Amino acid sequence: MKFLHLLSSEASQNITFHCLSDPVNYSKDKFSSTGSMQRDESKPRFIGWNRHINPDTLLEPTLIQDECKIQDGSWHQSHFFFHSQDSRRLPVVEIQEFPPSLLHYQQHIEIGPVCFL
Repeated sequence: MKFLHLLSSEASQNITFHCLSDPVNYSKDKFSSTGSMQRDESKPRFIGWNRHINPDTLLEPTLIQDECKIQDGSWHQSHFFFHSQDSRRLPVVEIQEFPPSLLHYQQHIEIGPVCFL
């Protein structure tokens, strides 16, 4: 990996979350101050090869598609695209702070290959 990093000036990678959850009326939601139902949302944190966890250096993906918020009992996907001018930041080696566990909530992650340029 170190050799690829030395020869490359930038890198990119795709990650896809596949998610299935119950319709909204069966899941663990909380009520907002307006009385409407809202889902607890937290953004996942992605940590790259160089392991920097400083908030200024965390990998920030481009969110291409975000369907995992849809709560209709069907499978959906959220696609993240990473591109960095610092090739040492990829591949993604750790994902933290997934959305909170929900009743009958299933997900799997598809991690794509890294393209070094």
